[in-house]
Amino acid sequence: MNVLTGFFKKIYYRLFFSKKFFYSTFISFVGILFGFFLANTLATIFGQTGDWGILSSGILVAFIESTNRIIYTNKGNRNNTRSYDRKVDKILSFINNVKIGMLYGFFVEAFKLGS
Repeated sequence: MNVLTGFFKKIYYRLFFSKKFFYSTFISFVGILFGFFLANTLATIFGQTGDWGILSSGILVAFIESTNRIIYTNKGNRNNTRSYDRKVDKILSFINNVKIGMLYGFFVEAFKLGS
């Protein structure tokens, strides 16, 4: 029992108290917050005039669908042995988090407009 407890403590400390975990979590959180801010800003600016609604929604759908296509095609087949691939994966992960924040922001904005 003592060996098992020590094993889980070692995994816990390596996972939650490493610099890599906090860096990736912080960058993900910043990406989601930036997407949320961007969604609120776009909804406010484009909703002000009412003329840009269809064009802006088309651009946003194209952005979201192209981001999904880039991120989710061949995700398991990527080889992360080179540092370039890891950098590209980090950038794609940040863009994906911005997209998630934008979707969440528009979802909340729709509730604000509906009430």
